[in-house]
Amino acid sequence: MTHLIITSCTGEKVVESDRQLTREDFAKGAAYVAEREKGLKDSLRTAGEIYSGEQHVRLMRGVGERWKDEGGGMNVELHILSAGYGLIPEDRVVAPYEITFATMKSKELRDWADSLQVPEDFRKTVAKPYDFGLILLGDNYLTACALDSSVKFGGPTLLFCGTGMAKKLPAIANVRVVPVSNPEANRFSCGLIGLKGELAARALAGVKADASAVTKILDPKFDVLGWLDGIAKSSSTTKPTRKKATSKASPDGKATLPPVSPKIDWVIQIPQSWRDKPHRKKLRYFIPEWDDLVDPDYDFLTETHSGENCSWPYAVYAHQLYSEPNYDGILMSRAVAQKSKKKNALLESLGVHRYIRVPDDFSIMGDCGAFDYIESDVPPYSTEDVLDYYTRLGFNYGVSVDHLIVPAFEEVKKFRYDLTINNAEDFIKKHRSMGLPWEPIGAVQGWDPKSYANAAAQYVKMGYRYIGLGGLVRCTTKEITSIVREVSQVVPKNLNIHLFGIARPEALYQFNSLGVTSVDSASYLRRAWLVARDNYFTLDGQSYSSLRIPEVGKSFRAKRVLGAEKVTESKLRNLEVTCLSEVRAFDSGGGNVSRTVDHLLEYHNLISEGGPDMRIEYQRTLEATPWKSCECSICKKWGVEVMIFRGNNRNRRRGFHNTFVFYKLMQDALQNGSASGLRLNMQPELF
Repeated sequence: MTHLIITSCTGEKVVESDRQLTREDFAKGAAYVAEREKGLKDSLRTAGEIYSGEQHVRLMRGVGERWKDEGGGMNVELHILSAGYGLIPEDRVVAPYEITFATMKSKELRDWADSLQVPEDFRKTVAKPYDFGLILLGDNYLTACALDSSVKFGGPTLLFCGTGMAKKLPAIANVRVVPVSNPEANRFSCGLIGLKGELAARALAGVKADASAVTKILDPKFDVLGWLDGIAKSSSTTKPTRKKATSKASPDGKATLPPVSPKIDWVIQIPQSWRDKPHRKKLRYFIPEWDDLVDPDYDFLTETHSGENCSWPYAVYAHQLYSEPNYDGILMSRAVAQKSKKKNALLESLGVHRYIRVPDDFSIMGDCGAFDYIESDVPPYSTEDVLDYYTRLGFNYGVSVDHLIVPAFEEVKKFRYDLTINNAEDFIKKHRSMGLPWEPIGAVQGWDPKSYANAAAQYVKMGYRYIGLGGLVRCTTKEITSIVREVSQVVPKNLNIHLFGIARPEALYQFNSLGVTSVDSASYLRRAWLVARDNYFTLDGQSYSSLRIPEVGKSFRAKRVLGAEKVTESKLRNLEVTCLSEVRAFDSGGGNVSRTVDHLLEYHNLISEGGPDMRIEYQRTLEATPWKSCECSICKKWGVEVMIFRGNNRNRRRGFHNTFVFYKLMQDALQNGSASGLRLNMQPELF
C-alpha cells in the first residue's frame, strides 16, 4: 500500500542558528537560498528530520523506521508544506529558517503562497494514485493550498482541520474532512498543537493492522474518531504515547479542561536573544515546578482575585510575566506533581509543556521526587512505568529511578546504592530499545566522593551522556566540591553533569570549572516567604527585608492573638489598614521613614510577640527603596506591593523577582570568570 501524507512545518527545529534563513532570503530566489545554505552546511537536515514540533514528532513516531524494518508492503510518501521552501518531500535537505504562514494576513498569505507555487505543487502531489492519504495542515496552511472542488485526489483521504475551516471547505471527491478542536485534544489526551500528528499516527497503525479500514473512511456513517480512539487501546506496536487521563471528578473517565481565559492560558514565545545567552553553553539553571503561580490581575487595594484563586486555571507562571524566562529549564518531580489529582489529570491530558505554558523545545526535566519516598523500603515506581510517564507527557529529559542515601538510612545505604545503579542500567537499556525521543539522565547516589565516582564511572560504561548527582542538599559546599572533583576525574569532559537541589552562588563558577553543566534550586524563589530577613535581592548583590503586614483574617499569628483576647479585632484591623496606607504613602512621597517604621513595628510586635526586632531592617529597606530602582518588569509594574510580606500574590511576585536577580548575577559570574558578583546573603538551610 502507498500512503500519502502532507503535513506542515513547525517553528521548533532540531538545529538552531543565528544565521537562519528569513523571508527576505527566500524572496531573493532559489539561487540565493542555495548560496546561503552553503554557509549553513553544518546545520542542514532533511525536511523529515529538522522539525521538532509536537505534531511532527508524533507523526514521525507513527511513520517510524519500524515500518521499513517489519516490511508488509508499506510505502509512505511524506511531504511537508514549508512557508519558506514550499511543498517539499521529506528527503529534501533544508536549512534552519524562521517564517510561517500562520501569522500572515489574507492577501499577504495568498501572494506568498503563489510565489512558492504551493497550489500547483499541492495539486500535482495529491493527483498521483495512492491507497490512503492524510492531510495535516492548519487553517492558514490549507488556505495556502487554495483548495476547491476541482482538486483531484488520487485516493481516499482524511483531512484533519479546525472546526472553522471545516465549514469553509467545499465538498471534494475522495476526501473526508474531520474537524478537530479542544474536545478532541482532551479525548485523545494530547495538546491541541500535536493533535493532528497523534491522529495520523493512530490512523497509520490502524490501516496497517486492518487494510480494509481504508474502504470505510469515506462513508459518512463511519465514526473516524471512534475508530482512532479504539486503536490506541488495542495497538501494542506503538511506542508510549499520552494516555487518557482519569479523574474521579469526571464520571466518564475523561479529563476535562476547566474554563481558562486566553489571558491566563497561553504558551510563551522564546526570543532568540534568550536562546543565545553565552552562559547556556557553560551552565544551565533549572527551577523546580511547585505550583508557583500568581493572579496577574490581583487587586492589591481591595485584596480580591480576578478569578477564583491562584490555581492553574486562574493564575500565571513567572515566565508569563517577563519578556523571557529567568531560568534555562524547569524540573518537575513526579511525586510532587501527582499529589494533586486535578493537576495530574491536566498533565496527562495536556502534556507537560502545554501545562507549564512553554514551547516544546523549552527544557523540562522529569525526575521521580526521591525525597517524597525517602522512608520507603523501595521506590514506588518501576523503570517501565517511569519511561512511559516521561514519554507520554513529553519531557525533554528523564531521570532514572533512584533511592536517597542519607545518614538516617546508613544501614541500608549499600542496598539503595546498588538499587539506584541497577535501575539506571535498566533505564538506559530500555530507553534505547524503545527508541524514545528524550534524553535519559542517570541518577547517581552515594555517601562520599569515592562512592559517587565509582557509580559515575559505571554510568559512563552504560552509555550515559548525562548524569545527575543527588542527595547533596544537606552537604556543605566543600563536601559537594570534593564529590564533584572526584567524579570529574572518572568521566569524559563532554559528559553533562547535573546537581540536584544545588545552586549555591559562591560555588557556581567552581562547579562549572569542574564539569557541572546544570543545577536546580528554588531557594531564591522560596526565600521570599520562608524567612523574616533578607528576602528581597538586588543586582548589586545586596539583600533587604520585606515589610511584614499580615492579613488579619488569614494570618495564623493574627488569629492566635485574637484567640487569646489580647487585642480586639477592630483595633487589629485598624493597625493593618494604617500600615498599608503608611507604606503606600511613603512610596508616593507622602510619608517618612521613622513614622512608617513605627506603625509597622506596632503591628508587628503585637502579632509576633517575642519575635525578632525588625526596626533596623525596616529602616534600611525604606531608606534604600530598592524596588524603585529595580529593572525587572514585576517591580516596575507593582512597585512597593512586591516589598510587602503578605499573601501569595505579593510573596510569590517577590520570589519571581529574586529569581530574576539570581539569574542575572549567575550569568555575570559565569561570563566574567568569577563569583564576585554573587554576594547574596543566603542561609544554608534553604538549599
